[in-house]
Amino acid sequence: MLRFRREFCATLLLLCVSRSTRLSASLADAEPVLIRPLKVYESLIKGVHDHFNNTCIILFHGTMNVIEKKGLEDMEGLLALQRYLSGSLNIRTVIMDFSMFKDRVGKTYHHIKRPLFVLLNDLDEIREQFISVSKWITMSYPTWLLFLRDGTRFDEFLSNVYVPFDCILMVTQRDSKGTGEIVRDVYQISKEDNLRSMKFGEWNAREGFQGPQLGLYQRRNDLNGRNIRVVSVHDPPVSRIIRNKAGQPSRIGGFFGEVIQLLQKGMNCTFTYMEASSWGTRLPNGTWTGSIRMLVEDKADLAATELMMSSDRLEAIKFTTPVYSTKCRAYIRRPDTTAVKWNTYLAPFAFNVWNAIGLTVVVVALTITGIDVLSRKVNWFPVDLRPNSRSTLSEILFYVFGAFCGQGMEPSPLDPTRLVHLNVHLTGVVVLAAYSAALISFLAIKTFVMPFTTMEGLLKDGTYRFAVVGDSADYSFFQNTSDTMLTVMFEELLARELDLPVNYFDGLNRVCQEKKYAFMTLDNMATVLQGKVECAVEPLDAIMQTTIAMAVPSHSPYRGIIDTKQNLVGLR
Repeated sequence: MLRFRREFCATLLLLCVSRSTRLSASLADAEPVLIRPLKVYESLIKGVHDHFNNTCIILFHGTMNVIEKKGLEDMEGLLALQRYLSGSLNIRTVIMDFSMFKDRVGKTYHHIKRPLFVLLNDLDEIREQFISVSKWITMSYPTWLLFLRDGTRFDEFLSNVYVPFDCILMVTQRDSKGTGEIVRDVYQISKEDNLRSMKFGEWNAREGFQGPQLGLYQRRNDLNGRNIRVVSVHDPPVSRIIRNKAGQPSRIGGFFGEVIQLLQKGMNCTFTYMEASSWGTRLPNGTWTGSIRMLVEDKADLAATELMMSSDRLEAIKFTTPVYSTKCRAYIRRPDTTAVKWNTYLAPFAFNVWNAIGLTVVVVALTITGIDVLSRKVNWFPVDLRPNSRSTLSEILFYVFGAFCGQGMEPSPLDPTRLVHLNVHLTGVVVLAAYSAALISFLAIKTFVMPFTTMEGLLKDGTYRFAVVGDSADYSFFQNTSDTMLTVMFEELLARELDLPVNYFDGLNRVCQEKKYAFMTLDNMATVLQGKVECAVEPLDAIMQTTIAMAVPSHSPYRGIIDTKQNLVGLR
């Protein structure tokens, strides 16, 4: 038994020595995780972090078990780098490989705000994992920093990785002297395009990291002739589909046609045009119609038409910088009949003015009557100057009223009466001139009475039909509103309309052609189209404030450059 134990221990010792020897040989042959000195990693990563103001850093090493496969020295280096970034700089930093990232973080990475992902080396393990992750992650969401060895070409390392136009992916390699780092910005204009690069910055031990002075789309300001598929809706005059001889859309006219022509010149790209039957709305099964559907299904790159921003659309697509902001309201045909106003001839003067005129007439008549009576009782005047006939008070009132109406008065031989007559005539001229001018203006202006001015009034009237553009955000607004009154309008009026207008021009035409028809449109569209329809339309009170913009697919790499070019041409 004792002999057996000795032989077993000897055998176990030989196995341990053999395995240790093989592990040591394996570690000796293994390539290190850190392919730069620790100080280079620390300073360069800090510089990039400060430039982009990232909130956290994830260090990817590409090996599932660093100690077993790489050795304790590599693990100590990784921990030292993490301690420097987390402890000394107070930057939240974690170390992991892409397999751990997929298992523990996965598609919840969007909860990490402005992350910096650092690939510490260019070994085959990390390359294969990076290719796999790039298939499902939104590459433009994090900021990427990739460390390459001298002999590695970035186009070979990234040959199976799509780097979108809006993705910030930097590769750094040592300079020709081996004392500094050259950082390059890498991207693709499209999946079919080759990788492009430009110098992003440089690093050296004395000055640290020096990044670019220009912004992302000041550096990437050219699509190099890339074809952009543009979809629009025929809605004159803001967007008009112009066709070639074969009947195919060849370009867009109107306001949005001018906008995309400016974008085309600024981005150096070409456009292919398509037409959608409507702007688009979400169906009960969650699918979309019109131009929104073409964006969701990746059949178009840009919707160049007046799309209204709404919460349900924001879940499916992304909007560009707003083109303009306006109000939505319903319009009806201006009433044909002019209202009869029985107070028209009294309206030029206020009530108090009429009272003052009437009191003046009475006072003047009493004054003239008093002078006449006094002249007969008191011998102040010669007999030949006394009035021959005696007028009654009612006759004098009529004479004074006639003076205010521009009529003459019977002359009097008495000087006091003449002075009163003079004052009456002067006052009458002024009053009559003012009244005549005011009356003429009242009669010259044609007035009408609106049957209602609010949406609630439209609903209570009960004789008007109400419509919006079909397959539009206008329709979705009434369909999904939480406002009780608007919900009732949708159920009792809008839902009953089986033939909705296809655009704003069609809707306003129906307002003119059909009896008692109300249509909701944008204020600016009503202003533009007012001269193109057959009647005058009148607005009701505003329903909501809305913002109009163009749109791109939810993960479009061109949204940033479109927004930048819009701002440069003044479309904000």
